[in-house]
Amino acid sequence: METGKKGILIRADGNQEIATGHLMRCLSVAQALKERNLPVLFAVADHNSGQLLRSFMAGGENFPVICLDTDYRNPAAELDRLFTAVFENNIGCVLIDSYFVTPPYLEGLHKAAKTAYIDDIYSFDYPVDLIINYDAAPPADFYRNCPYKLLGLSYTPLRKQFRGLHPEVRPQAKDILISTGGTDPCGVAERLINRLLCLPGEQEICYHILAGPMHSGRAALNLLADGNPAIRLYEKVSDMAALICRCDLAVSAAGTTLYELCAAGVPAVSFTMADNQLTGARDMERFAGIPYVGDVRTATDFIEKLAEAIISLSSSYDNRYFLAHSMHKMVDGNGSVRIAEGLEKLLCSEASHV
Repeated sequence: METGKKGILIRADGNQEIATGHLMRCLSVAQALKERNLPVLFAVADHNSGQLLRSFMAGGENFPVICLDTDYRNPAAELDRLFTAVFENNIGCVLIDSYFVTPPYLEGLHKAAKTAYIDDIYSFDYPVDLIINYDAAPPADFYRNCPYKLLGLSYTPLRKQFRGLHPEVRPQAKDILISTGGTDPCGVAERLINRLLCLPGEQEICYHILAGPMHSGRAALNLLADGNPAIRLYEKVSDMAALICRCDLAVSAAGTTLYELCAAGVPAVSFTMADNQLTGARDMERFAGIPYVGDVRTATDFIEKLAEAIISLSSSYDNRYFLAHSMHKMVDGNGSVRIAEGLEKLLCSEASHV
């Protein structure tokens, strides 16, 4: 890292249990920090997270990654190694994105550097310098221990490719994106595509399915797609914005992809598969009008309801048009830039570490 210039260390992980969203949103912030000429370094618990993170880096990106060789579920055990990384790399601020942190962990880390935390589960009042929460209506009074807050959808951390996009609603919905998360533990993609292929007129529709290396249904989807031009599978998509903008409609878990759809102005139907997605899905239905069909873990007739919502939206140009513009008003694609600006201000502030 650049000598004499304080840098930012980003602490995050990704795997089958915690999925890939933490790494993706942190990488978006890292890209925006790099644009501001700020040194950026990642720290991950294990080599699996490190390998996954490197696979997400686009051409020309080469953020340093330190492997702590620890258990991501026990952050307290990594503090000594994290301290070493902070001091050896001239780190002035640590951005943490993990659901396993505890107050003692954050308080301990604060002795070495200024701290920032990305929150979406409200586990406790985090003792950090800066909190980031991009729910539509986060309760500001929840965070009493934190002096600086970046709250609301304007801080949604998306990649640079999602800046400056605008809705383009076509007369017919012929291309449909299916995004069920990096792991899809409940097999939503496979069950949904089998249902959609049974619909009248399905031969006129092309289904674009995101199915990365950790996707539970990848093998089954490969068999379905073999010889079927209506199904196209995508892995390690470098230009997600181009793929999204190509589509007329989408079904997405209430994670990063749903916010990317908002930035692109592509009408969508959402669902949830994890507790941390519930608030976002309900808020996006309330504030942007995105139909929410429920949680795959608990909803009855889930796949049927999801298919019905897709059919309903695809059959109405007016509904797609109004939804696309409503979604786009909520997320403009510049959240990572705003977060990077906030982190730079924190890095340059005179706040004490103790």
